[in-house]
Amino acid sequence: MAKIRNVYQDKATKMWLFRAYLGLDKNGKKIQKTKRGYLTQKEAKEAYDKFMLQFGNYQTSSPQLQAAKQMTFEEFYKFRFVRWYEKQVKSQTYENAQFIFEKKLVAFFKMKIMDITSHDIEEWMNELSHTVTKNSRNSTDFKTLSNSYVNRILGHLKIVLDRAVKEGIIDKSPADSVSPFKKRNNKVDFWEVDEFQRVMDTIPENSIQNHQRKITFEMLFYTGMRIGEYQALMWENVDLRRNLITIDKTLVYKTKNDWYLSTPKTDKSYRTIGIGVNLSKKLRKWKQLQQKVGRFQYVSQLDGTFTPSYSFSNWLKQYAREANVRPIKLHALRHSHVAMLIEQNIQPLIIQERLGHANIQITLGTYGHLYAKSDKQVVNLLDKII
Repeated sequence: MAKIRNVYQDKATKMWLFRAYLGLDKNGKKIQKTKRGYLTQKEAKEAYDKFMLQFGNYQTSSPQLQAAKQMTFEEFYKFRFVRWYEKQVKSQTYENAQFIFEKKLVAFFKMKIMDITSHDIEEWMNELSHTVTKNSRNSTDFKTLSNSYVNRILGHLKIVLDRAVKEGIIDKSPADSVSPFKKRNNKVDFWEVDEFQRVMDTIPENSIQNHQRKITFEMLFYTGMRIGEYQALMWENVDLRRNLITIDKTLVYKTKNDWYLSTPKTDKSYRTIGIGVNLSKKLRKWKQLQQKVGRFQYVSQLDGTFTPSYSFSNWLKQYAREANVRPIKLHALRHSHVAMLIEQNIQPLIIQERLGHANIQITLGTYGHLYAKSDKQVVNLLDKII
C-alpha cells in the first residue's frame, strides 16, 4: 500500500488517522491537529484534505509560520536544522556530513527556503558536475566531481528540505522532482595478488617503522578490513591460537591528540573473521617487535597514538612506484581482498559477512562485475559435463 503523507495507521486499533501540521507557535514548537477513527486510508486522506481546506486561512495567517517562511536556507540550516539533525545520527556521521552541508550547499544559503525551485537545484547540480577536484594534477588533466558524489550532495540537500516540509515551512520539497545523475559504471580498482606481493617486496625490513607499514598493508589486503577498523583493533580481540580477529569498533581520527573510538559502520560490521595460520605468524612477529617499544593495547600502534591513514596511503603509493606497479588508494586494498576471494570462487554471501556489508546488494553492486571472470570457469565446467 502506497504511503500517503500525514496519514497513518494506528498499530493498536488498526484504524486510520491524519496529523495536520499547522506551523509553529511562538516558542518554535509544532502546531498540529490529529484526528482518529477512520476505517480506511482513503477516508483519512479525504478527511485530511477537507480539514486543510477548512483551516487554510489559519495556516496562511499564522504569524510564526509566516516569519519562518521568510527564513533563508542558511538561517533554517543553522538555527533549526542542525539542532534536530545532530540528535538523529551518530557523531561521526554528523561530523562527516557537516562538510557537505556547509561547503557544498552554500549556493542556496542566501535564498529564501520557500523560493528554491527544482530548476534551481538542477542548475546547481550541473555546476557541481563541472567542478574541478583537488586531485587534478595540472591544467591539461582536469578531474571533475563524480556523478555518485554529486548525488550524495543532492541527498544531503533533500534531508534539509524534507525537514523544512516537516516543520511546515514549505509544502513540498523542490528536490522531490529532481532526478539524480545516472551512475557511471566505474569499476573498482584493485591489485592482483602478485602485484601486491611485488609492492610488499620493496619494503625493506630494516626498521620497526617499516614493519608497522608492512603489517598494516598485509592486514588490509588479507582481511578486507577498513583502515579505521584495523586501527581500532586491540590485541585482546586477536586470537592467535585460533587464528581469529573480532571487529567491534572503528577509529575516528582527526589529529594525534584528537581521536575517538566509535561503533562500526553498520550492525553487520560487528564480525569475527578467520585470518589463517600464516597471517597469525606475521601478527605474532609484529607483536614481539612492538613490545620492544612498549606495551600497547592496539595492534596498529607504534608510539602510543595512531598514525593517520593518509600517511599509510602515501607510503603505499610510494612503494608501488618503486615496484613499478600502478598506485592504488589505501581503501582499494579492501577491494583487492574481494577480487582475490572472487578469483577463488568464494560465494557473495560469505564475502558480505567477511566485509561487514549491511546487505548483499552492496556486495553485488560494488563487486558484481568481477564475477564476469568466473563465467569462463562456468563454461569450462559445462563443457566437461555436456
